[in-house]
Amino acid sequence: MKKILALIAILAIGFGSVNAQENLRWGVTAGMNVSNIKVSGFDSRVGFHAGVKAELGLPQVTEGAYMDFGALLSLKGAKVDGGAFGSIKLNPCYLEIPVHVGYKYAVSDNFTLFANAGPYIGIGLFGKLKTTGEIKNELESSVGTSSENIFGDDGFKRFDLGLGLKAGMEFSQKYQISIGYDFGLTETSDAGTKNRNLMISLGFMF
Repeated sequence: MKKILALIAILAIGFGSVNAQENLRWGVTAGMNVSNIKVSGFDSRVGFHAGVKAELGLPQVTEGAYMDFGALLSLKGAKVDGGAFGSIKLNPCYLEIPVHVGYKYAVSDNFTLFANAGPYIGIGLFGKLKTTGEIKNELESSVGTSSENIFGDDGFKRFDLGLGLKAGMEFSQKYQISIGYDFGLTETSDAGTKNRNLMISLGFMF
């Protein structure tokens, strides 16, 4: 937790240092995750993401170029539904910090198309590994459920690193809708799992 707080403090200082830039915009974003892990047998599950973001114009590069970065709370994971044989649900929640570079094309004064790409880092905060299965004996059968922390010595690793792509539209220079996809590059467990995540987002820029 101390490392996470220190990282947030560093980000706050970094964001503050560019706050004087006239090309900086702040906003909030939230939306739906459809995530999975790169291991055979697991199905996608629905989660969420929410947080703050900023956009820094890069006119010194070219008109329309910009940097998109932020800090998001993101629930990812995967599931296995075995019916009567039981189920497994992975619910890792991360602090994610994407840093993308992109381009905006103004179709009109009130309508803009944009696309960006770049790396992200994720820090595992909390989450559960939940399993449900049928327990039988000579007299009866019952359903047993167990829940344990997903991060730890025998669970998921807390550090994640990957690449993300995003495209979307902006209306009235304030409202954004976008779709993106994150490809995890690091193995998040000893089983070789890698995060995959489709994101549908709504944003509001101040």
